[in-house]
Amino acid sequence: MNDDYKGELAPIVLFTYNRPEHTKRTLTALMQNKLATESNLYVYCDGPKSGDNDKQLENIKKVKEIVHQSQWCGKINILESTKNNGLANSIRKGITEIVNKHGNVIVMEDDLVTSPAFLTYMNKALSYYEKYKGVFSISGYCLPPAKLTIPTDYNYDVFVCLRNSSWGWATWHDRWEQIKWEVPCYYSMATNLHIKEAFNRSGDDVFDLLEMQQRGKLNIWSIQFTVAHFLNHGVSIVPTKSYVDNIGHDGSGENCHVNKSLQNPDLCLNENIKFLDILYEDKRIINAFYNVYCRKTRPLWQKTINRLCRILGFKSIFIIKKKIYC
Repeated sequence: MNDDYKGELAPIVLFTYNRPEHTKRTLTALMQNKLATESNLYVYCDGPKSGDNDKQLENIKKVKEIVHQSQWCGKINILESTKNNGLANSIRKGITEIVNKHGNVIVMEDDLVTSPAFLTYMNKALSYYEKYKGVFSISGYCLPPAKLTIPTDYNYDVFVCLRNSSWGWATWHDRWEQIKWEVPCYYSMATNLHIKEAFNRSGDDVFDLLEMQQRGKLNIWSIQFTVAHFLNHGVSIVPTKSYVDNIGHDGSGENCHVNKSLQNPDLCLNENIKFLDILYEDKRIINAFYNVYCRKTRPLWQKTINRLCRILGFKSIFIIKKKIYC
């Protein structure tokens, strides 16, 4: 595909709360996208919690001021809540409203710095894969090269992934409506080891995330979308180089702890994307991706040597390899 996108642009939905500096960086980067002046942006501003202190209330106010201060996209719709809905409820409600109205949607949160090519990539991918009913989502984020190595002989700019991402992504109405929010299949999944293992092909943590969500220990929405992918044999399309950097791993987010290893500041500028025309799972990438989410721990002495290697500028010696495909 050439680098000029001529199709109808998908609406962008941005969810904000109480992080003014993150929100400003997110909107500033979005504004620098080539297609921003032609795009329709919906901003959902969540309201205060009952126990919020003066500092938190001031930050919520600042976020709303930032959202109103510029014409960040061609058209901007600001939806302010007077009460706190929570991130999971806000996303679930907001996406449903917009995707029902427009048929597709690009979703962002307030801690995502995007490449100037982000909107071009997302809109091209939505257009290209709309008729591929096995594609349930488009991801703008890819793990950094230090975490995920793409084979040098891989000939595409995107790959098939078994795990959806919530850091700058997109979907269509007919995929989004496949989500069963109460997860009625949970008991069957929980009591069948083979089903559980199959579900965990996207990472050996996903069933645990589902279990915590079902028990009320984790207030998230994305795991239900992951279940929808799994039940419908759906996949996510992921770029080989990230168009998104998550700047929220500083302890300020609801579900993100301090973790710099997933940041990806060297963003992709490619607009002439070579899409994967046959949806096959490249076993090298699938295995490497799964290995990132392997939670098996190394002995302390191996961790120490790995740390010394990184300090000296070398790659870690001791890598735990876990495979789906042998």
